[in-house]
Amino acid sequence: MIAYRNADPRFPFLWEEGEGSQPGARWHADGEGPVQYLSDTPDGAWAEFLRHEDIRDPEDLVHVRRSLWAVDIGSEELARPELPAGTLTGGAAS
Repeated sequence: MIAYRNADPRFPFLWEEGEGSQPGARWHADGEGPVQYLSDTPDGAWAEFLRHEDIRDPEDLVHVRRSLWAVDIGSEELARPELPAGTLTGGAAS
């Protein structure tokens, strides 16, 4: 399976610093890391970047430079989460 990562082109595509040095984000708290975020589509990787940076206007992308990496993560069957529909879809406040 190929996974995608949208990253700052000045840095390696995966986080390399030691545990505890990565700031908290959407799916992990401060000190839990390093954590690598990958998407199953290129669009998903871009969407996660846009959400994280709160970019809503295409004009805000004029000076943005990013690298989109394709990472072969193997072909093993991945675990599928068993979450309630409300958790999966969330709401505007979440």
